[in-house]
Amino acid sequence: MPIRWRLTLWFTLILCIILIASGTVFYFLLQGHLIKEIDDNLKVYSARVHGTLHSDQVPQPLDFNVIHSSLPPIDEFATPGMYLQIVDGSGNVVIKSENLADQELPVDPSLLKRGFEGDVAIGTVTSGGSASVRIMASPLYLNDQTLLLEVAQSTEHVNSTMSDVKWSLMIAVLAAFVLAGVSGWVIVRRALSPVERVTRAAQNIETGSDLSRRVGYRGPADEVGRLAATFDHMIEHLERVFQSQRHFVADASHDLRGPLTAIQGNLDLLKFDDLSPEERQESLKAVEAEVWRMASVVSDLAVLAEIESGHLEQQEDVSLKKMLLDTREWAGLLAGNRRVVIGRQDDLWTRGSASRLERMLRNLVDNAIKYTTEGGTITLSLFRDGDWACLEVADTGIGIAPEHLPHIFDRFYRVDESRTRGGGGSGLGLAIAKNIVEQHGGRISVVSQPGKGSRFTVWLKL
Repeated sequence: MPIRWRLTLWFTLILCIILIASGTVFYFLLQGHLIKEIDDNLKVYSARVHGTLHSDQVPQPLDFNVIHSSLPPIDEFATPGMYLQIVDGSGNVVIKSENLADQELPVDPSLLKRGFEGDVAIGTVTSGGSASVRIMASPLYLNDQTLLLEVAQSTEHVNSTMSDVKWSLMIAVLAAFVLAGVSGWVIVRRALSPVERVTRAAQNIETGSDLSRRVGYRGPADEVGRLAATFDHMIEHLERVFQSQRHFVADASHDLRGPLTAIQGNLDLLKFDDLSPEERQESLKAVEAEVWRMASVVSDLAVLAEIESGHLEQQEDVSLKKMLLDTREWAGLLAGNRRVVIGRQDDLWTRGSASRLERMLRNLVDNAIKYTTEGGTITLSLFRDGDWACLEVADTGIGIAPEHLPHIFDRFYRVDESRTRGGGGSGLGLAIAKNIVEQHGGRISVVSQPGKGSRFTVWLKL
């Protein structure tokens, strides 16, 4: 069963249960109130009778005709259906109100027994068919006799009222059931429409691989709205990942195709028997250089894939000052006529992977060496900036044009294609550095001007 039908059914059932429970409580409260009104009338009239017959006007010996004439009148307008009768100890009716005519109040042995025992009892007694009366029986002491005063009122108007209330409640509950079902279905359908759009979008993406589709929810920012927004963000992220993957495959294929073509050409050349030893040696060196270049690309790809997988090597406290000084010694062996100097070198520590952080710094320094001309200077600095440790690699090289800066950390992106290829770069150094920094919860930025050099800054948490 679809969730919208289940929600509608539960919503309708719960509402109906609440209405039935509320209607039942209302029904019995109203019935109790109407019965209490009757009981109050019976008590008032019974008290009036007792007050009248206990006066000095009661004849002695008893004359029931005189007693009957002295009874307080029954007001049919104020208390309609009110009746009175007096029963002697033998159970005979000796006095009754005129509106009873030839009839007598129905007999309830329990009421008679309790009344003659001196208690005041009230109960509902059936008078034949569906009619019933509410009777209050109380002992009446006149001279030396004990009589029983029965004051009664018909419950017909109560029964009629409760019957109308019962049918009204049943019709109201039935109407509420229908209205709740229809309105609930409409409300649930509208509330779940973004979920349906999410489902359709997912199905279309699954069948057509179209990651440009979005749910485009424009409703309130409730749970469903957050679900739709989260789905759109997820698809947007997947689209970027798949585009990056496609570019990655294309760029990797492009970078590996060049060395393979060069290797294939040199191998074909080596098949000729008339090659001189010098030419054969030169071809072998070219093959070896291309193999090393391919190995470098594959190694960087493996490192980048491991970093992007989220796996982080065992963390430890890393001395950034020691790492800076070690990198300075390493860079001095590769810099040639370029100078590698140390600027500020505060004694700062961070938590992370020492090997990866060192690789990040060496990638930045290697990039600076490649883009700094002979006689230039590369400056390494370490200083504190609030709660951050700042690593800076500045050079006096050729700089980076503004249009290249947004893409400088993209994989296989080269500002100077021919220069980087000549230097054996894979185009992955800065991408690896950026991923390592972000994996450690830091950030990296670059400031550069053509002809004036570049400055890469890394912030790491202390």
